Amino acid sequence: MMEYLTENSIEEGLKKILAKELKIEVEDITGDSHIVDDIGVESAEMINLLYNIETEFNVEISNEEASKNLILKNMAKLVKEKIKL
Repeated sequence: MMEYLTENSIEEGLKKILAKELKIEVEDITGDSHIVDDIGVESAEMINLLYNIETEFNVEISNEEASKNLILKNMAKLVKEKIKL
């Protein structure tokens, strides 16, 4: 079922997770948003965020991979690649 997810729907899912975690509006997040610089995720929150992303999409993301993909749409791409594996 999961392999039919598009990058777009993954991006939407990521926005929902971020909005919930940080108590902000989904509308305030775009694909070009930088998870740390624009959205303001701190390192303690990042651990939680990654856990939620991994749980939601049933993937594993290392801290190193996450830190290289902090733009939301890049994170969506990374998740999509991992779903396909």
